[in-house]
Amino acid sequence: MVERDEDGTQPDLRIGLAAELAAAGFDDAREIGRGGFGVVYRCVEQSLDRLVAVKVLDMRSTDEERARFLREQRALGRFGGHPHIVQVLSADVTVTGRPYLVMPFYPLGSLRERLRQQGPLPWPEALSIGVKIAGALAAAHTLGIVHRDVNPANILLSDYGEPLLSDFGIASVGGVFENPSGLIAGTPAFTAPEVLRGAEPAQAADIYGLGATLFCLLTGHAAFERRPGESMVAQFVRITSEPIPDLREAGVPALLSAALESAMAHDPSDRPGTAREFGDRLRNIQFATGLAVDSMALPAEGPVAAAAPVLSVPEPRSARTGGSALSTRYRPPSAPRQPVVRARLLDRLRSGPPRRLVLIHGPAGFGKSTLAAEYVKTLAAEGVRVAWLTMDDDDDNVVWFLSHVVAAIRSAHPAVSADLERLLEEQASDAARRVMRTLIDEIHHSGETVALVLDDWHRVTGAATIAAMEYLLDHGCHHLRVIVTSRHRTGLPLGRMRVRDELDEIDETALRFDDAETAAFLADSGGLRLDDAEVERLRESTEGWAAALQLASMSLRGRDDPGAYIDQISGRHYAIGEYLMENVVDTLEPELLEFVMRTSVAERVNGSLAEALTGVSNGQGMLEQVRQRDLFLRSIDDDLRWFRYHVLFAEFLRDRLIRLHPGLLEELHVTAARWFADHDMLSEAVDHLLAAGEPRRACELVVAHGERLMEQSRMATLLGLAAKLPGSLTAADPRLQLQIAWANVAVQRPAAAETALLRAESALAARGPDDAEQATAALELETTLVHTVLGFATDRTMVLAPELVRARDSVRPFMAHGLAVGAMISALYRFDFAGVHRWHRWIEPFRNRVRGPFGAIYCDCVDGSAAYEQLDIGLAESRFRTALGGALPTGRQSQATRLASALLGELLYEKGQFIEAEELLASGIGLEGGAVEFLMAGYGIGARLAAVRGDLDTVNARLDAGAKLATNADLPRLAARIRNERIRLGLPITDADRHELAQLAPYSAHPDAPSAVMAELAWDSAIRLLLADRTADSAERACAHARRLVQVIATQPRPRARVNAELLYGCCLSAAGRIADAAELLEPALLRCAGQGLVRLVADSGRQLLPVIETLYGATASDQHQLRVFLRQVLTEFEGALPATSGGD
Repeated sequence: MVERDEDGTQPDLRIGLAAELAAAGFDDAREIGRGGFGVVYRCVEQSLDRLVAVKVLDMRSTDEERARFLREQRALGRFGGHPHIVQVLSADVTVTGRPYLVMPFYPLGSLRERLRQQGPLPWPEALSIGVKIAGALAAAHTLGIVHRDVNPANILLSDYGEPLLSDFGIASVGGVFENPSGLIAGTPAFTAPEVLRGAEPAQAADIYGLGATLFCLLTGHAAFERRPGESMVAQFVRITSEPIPDLREAGVPALLSAALESAMAHDPSDRPGTAREFGDRLRNIQFATGLAVDSMALPAEGPVAAAAPVLSVPEPRSARTGGSALSTRYRPPSAPRQPVVRARLLDRLRSGPPRRLVLIHGPAGFGKSTLAAEYVKTLAAEGVRVAWLTMDDDDDNVVWFLSHVVAAIRSAHPAVSADLERLLEEQASDAARRVMRTLIDEIHHSGETVALVLDDWHRVTGAATIAAMEYLLDHGCHHLRVIVTSRHRTGLPLGRMRVRDELDEIDETALRFDDAETAAFLADSGGLRLDDAEVERLRESTEGWAAALQLASMSLRGRDDPGAYIDQISGRHYAIGEYLMENVVDTLEPELLEFVMRTSVAERVNGSLAEALTGVSNGQGMLEQVRQRDLFLRSIDDDLRWFRYHVLFAEFLRDRLIRLHPGLLEELHVTAARWFADHDMLSEAVDHLLAAGEPRRACELVVAHGERLMEQSRMATLLGLAAKLPGSLTAADPRLQLQIAWANVAVQRPAAAETALLRAESALAARGPDDAEQATAALELETTLVHTVLGFATDRTMVLAPELVRARDSVRPFMAHGLAVGAMISALYRFDFAGVHRWHRWIEPFRNRVRGPFGAIYCDCVDGSAAYEQLDIGLAESRFRTALGGALPTGRQSQATRLASALLGELLYEKGQFIEAEELLASGIGLEGGAVEFLMAGYGIGARLAAVRGDLDTVNARLDAGAKLATNADLPRLAARIRNERIRLGLPITDADRHELAQLAPYSAHPDAPSAVMAELAWDSAIRLLLADRTADSAERACAHARRLVQVIATQPRPRARVNAELLYGCCLSAAGRIADAAELLEPALLRCAGQGLVRLVADSGRQLLPVIETLYGATASDQHQLRVFLRQVLTEFEGALPATSGGD
């Protein structure tokens, strides 16, 4: 430890050392601190003109001490910017060989100075400091560095008030912790008892030092401060023999007091095992007391190179067009020249208050998109985030529409809704409503305005998409402004928006060019200079139609008498368009005309696709030439790689192609389909095959890619592609119907899966003798498997058909994973945990033979669940974390991620790791679909976590939502779990529930997990209601029922269920006053829980266990270290818990 001279005016700085520091680049050296082995100077670093602190090693140090000094400082340099460790700027030696260390200078000083100036810290602030310094110690310990002198003087405060651990090893660089004189070189009041007895300082000593530091911050003095006249030996005796003073009476929360008592335990083995463990405990206290939870900066787990590989998973459905085409729908089309600024229309849109809906509508070619693009440029200049989405026919699928909306908004506002696309891709039953609600909320809470442009809205006719649009407009706030371009006014809630004064409307009349705009357009686009009369005649003849003006401009170029040509233009604008386009294309070279006709087949085209359609070798160059000649081709990305023809010109070119080359259009559609399929743009490929009159080939294409899409968790893509196909064709294809069934099972849509299975069976039954017998048998086998898995998805117990087991070595990888999942769930539900593990080993060789993580994730989750039931918590956590690691690349909202998160979150909660559990379970709360196990964890454990924080409003909200879902979705296991949680937390239940629980049949063994869990939840609830009566008779009746639970469950291989039953029985015995019997019963169960760290499993069993735990704690022998520490943790949990008002106390 270094004593700090706050004024920096110590007079004994030798001139020689000042000169040495100046020679090293450090001027104006002033001594500000001195310790056992070094002196600290405040200097000005010449090269950067900044204040620094320079520590110089004492001249008395030996060569070995110098070497250790430099080695340790190089190790400190490896911290790489840890936010709570003082950073080493450089290390060197002076010209006379004195090692020195350069660090930032912190004028706020240390925590010791803060205490002297302001007194004790509020306990929340001290707790926050403890979390951050625990992270610093964990980082040091990972590098094999023990600080040896953690105390308030060695924790500095940054300019922003953040704590920074300093003085690593300075007080002990001359040896270990004992100097040559045999004197202890630490700060005695913060030194661990074992070190005072002569032991080598270890990580446990640093944990003691941090605990002692926090005690000092809370009280203003050390726990064992040296008393006036007290000898150092007497102080040492107190440190090594007396318990630390109890801080509860001083207003420090019991949980924090207990944590400090644990950190400052006399026996190092009674302290938290690591600094990280201590920091996690402090973070849990923040969570439980309703404080913001600080992050604890920790080193990475091993080298970066050894990190788990990230699986390559394709983009969600919003990336429908694949490759570089992903961005083409999310930006306005660009013309080769600057468009005419429509100042009068822009002024109209900017006048008055901003409205949430702007509708620009009119026929094709009236400049709607151009005006919208100009308008949002002005919005962007005002700081509005602009998102653009060009609609297409696929947006009739509401899932795809919302995926595209989310992707568009994220391109403008990346912080919004990062995982909503994946939730939509998996198409959970409530996904659309949840996505819209979340999107609106996140935009609102961001505080920034987003302008969403929906270009070509007229292409949408689907009722679900129109309803989604109405929801966004009805429920959005002023932060979300929608600009719509369309050929008509339908599909929007215009009446409601007008009544609310939230509508600006630009119609066909307003969009027509006036004379001034016509003159500007002609001058800018074609360099035409017409007199006012000619401009007026052209504007009148074209009726101010922008597309006709552009065509006229192209036709007028180079004419000697443009006025005479203008007189030939007459009639309505569509006739004018045909006339003008004929004039334009007649001027094109034959090769160029052929090129534009062929490339007009695709809605969007790039160089490679153009080459496939036309046979040219320079497709990109040809496209750029067409664009430069103003032939109605616009780029739709920033790189000028993707282009789109104006819709009117494209239609004209396709009609001309049909007239000139009958049958070629269909061939070109097939060519385009092949190109899009090769580039994983399946939606466009299907569209082109259908346009070519090839629905059967389209169906084959979807089937060929269906399994890959499911393996990559792209369920919505598969279902959307299938929906494009003719219903009569899809119904007759058993392969496609089975894929549709699998996809619907995966996204928890059992009714749709049942329908697809029935169609698959009908199609198989209709197969004739010409169909391959082997293929038919394989499809029949797959149908049986889907039926089985669907039964599990709907919480029914199913037995795997023997023929499925026999065929397992001959199935393809996708089927193998489905078979493994079905077999593992079947074994899990029959309590055959060894069978689960056997199937998990069997599927291992198939992992690298599939094209996505979906099946492997589910296998890991089921295997982890089996290990959990066996109370092999280490294996269970490993499996769940592996599953989560594989699932996360598919999105945080994906079904796979939510399942793995829920299972891992429940396990971590039972280990008392609240913060990570809350983060993992948060995504499951509020959803209305998913596996029952996932929902039970999300709502049940979610409510318990809220109870830990004392947030009873959230407790009730989560349980009410879970109960509503259980009723609506007919999920009795979830309903039983919600009722049980209410009783555990002392919340009211209905009279009907009370009556049902009072009439339960005696508990008996159940052959499968769903029925067993239902019965055990019911009996657990009934027994807790009896305990809530607090009468001797009720307690004895509860004992009898709980004893039967234990006896029956003991006949089955169900370790977790048995421990739960024994803990409940222990509560009953304790309530009946039979503490000794309870202690005898529970000691083996508690030993097992201690070995697995399941502290909350015990604490949540009921406060009736408190006297039992106290009895066992007092009776544990010194060699029962693990059990003793565990029981102390449980007592601490009881001490900090909110008292229950009913069945839980």
